[in-house]
Amino acid sequence: MITNTNSEQTPQTAFKRTQTGHDPPRQKLRRPKIVIGHPKFGLGGSESVVMWLVEALKKDCDLTVATTGGWDRSILNEFYGTQVEENEVKVRIVPLPWPLRNRSVAALRGAVYQRFARRIAGEYDVRISAYNLTDWGMPAIHFLADFSWNKTIRDRLDPPSPGFVYKDSLLRKAYMGLASAIESPSGRDPLFDDQLIANSRWTAQTVQQDCKVECAATIYPPVCTDFPNVPWDKKEDSFVMIGRIAPEKQIEKAISILNLVRDRKHSIKFHLCGQIEDDLYGRQIAGLCREHSDWIIPEGRVTGERKAAILASCRYGIQTRSAEPFGISVAEMVKAGAIVFAPHEGGQAEILQNSDLLFASESDAVAKIHRVLENPSLQPVIHSQLQLRASSFSTSAFISSVQELLLPSMKQRGRVGPIGAQHQ
Repeated sequence: MITNTNSEQTPQTAFKRTQTGHDPPRQKLRRPKIVIGHPKFGLGGSESVVMWLVEALKKDCDLTVATTGGWDRSILNEFYGTQVEENEVKVRIVPLPWPLRNRSVAALRGAVYQRFARRIAGEYDVRISAYNLTDWGMPAIHFLADFSWNKTIRDRLDPPSPGFVYKDSLLRKAYMGLASAIESPSGRDPLFDDQLIANSRWTAQTVQQDCKVECAATIYPPVCTDFPNVPWDKKEDSFVMIGRIAPEKQIEKAISILNLVRDRKHSIKFHLCGQIEDDLYGRQIAGLCREHSDWIIPEGRVTGERKAAILASCRYGIQTRSAEPFGISVAEMVKAGAIVFAPHEGGQAEILQNSDLLFASESDAVAKIHRVLENPSLQPVIHSQLQLRASSFSTSAFISSVQELLLPSMKQRGRVGPIGAQHQ
C-alpha cells in the first residue's frame, strides 16, 4: 500500500514533432543507476526493505548496495524470501579502519558510512537510504524504520538505558564529537530537503507532529513469508512471539501477561522465537524460560519453512513493545493466521485495527486475552477480519508501491524505457 502525502508531480517530457509530421528519433535510453544504502546488515526489518527494493527495481535499473558489512546474499535470500542473483546487484563495502571492525561502536561506524555515502553519491542517478536518514550530500529518498535518528522522539519512546555508556557524560560527549568530526556533515538536511517514506501512518504522523515535516508517502514494509494454510481447529492453543530478544521488546512483559492468563485456567503454551544471547538481558529471559519450562518453548532463531510452520501452527500471537513504528512481527503473525494482541500505540494498532486486541497495560492485556480465549464463537470473526488486513503487507503490495513511486519519474526524465512486468 502506498499513501501519497506530497502532491508535487514531475512534468512529462514533451516530444515535439518535426515540420514533416514525423517524430524525431528517440535517443537510446540507459538504465538508471541506483544506490541503496544500509549501515550494516543483520536480520531485521530494514534489511527486508533492501532485499525487496532490489526485487522491485532489478529489471529496470542498475543497482548497487552500499554497507559497512553483514552482506551475505544467500542468507538474506533465505531469511527474506527473495531471489536476488549475484549479477543483479553490485555491493560496495565501506572500508572501515581496523579499530571499528567487529566492535560495537555504532556511532563511529555510522559516521564512516555517512562519509562514504557522500563520496560515492554523485555516481548514481538515485540515492536511497533503506534505514532512516543518510546524508548523501545530494537529493535522496529515505525509508524510515524507527526513530534512532531523532533523540527527542527516541528518548520519549525508548528511554535510554541507565547504564554508564548512555549517560550524558564527558566521555560520551567526546565520543559523539569524534563521530561528528569523522562524519563531516555536508550541511544538507535530509529531514527537510529530501523525500521521506514512512513505514506506517503512525510514523508519518509522529514525524509531522514532532518535526513539522510531511512524509512523501507511506509504504508498509514487505512481509515475505508464505505460510501454510492451517485450519483454525487444527492450530495449537498456543501463543507465539518472534523477533529480536532485546530489552526494548519487553519479552518479560509478555511472559508475565501470559502467566496471568494461565492463572485464569487457560492451559496455553508460548513459543518464543528469537536468538537468546549470552548477555545480561538474554540471561534474564533464559532464566524466565527455565522457570516456566512447562509452558514456554524457546525456539531460538527460526527461518524459512521452520519459521513458517511454527507461526502457522499457533492460534495466537503477542507483542509487548509499545509504539513500534510498524511492527513487522505483528504483520507476520497476522499473515500466518494468528489472532495477535499488542499495545494500543504505534504502527501495530493500524495493522490490527481492532480494539479487542489492543491493550494499554498488563492488566488490560490479561482481560482482553481472557475474553477472546473464553469465547470460541468470537475467534473466527476476529480471525477473518485479520486475514482481510493481511494483503496490505504482502511483498507484491510493496513492489507495486515502490515501482509506482520511483519508476514513473525516471521514465519522465528520459532515463528508462518501458517499465518492466509487475511481480505477481
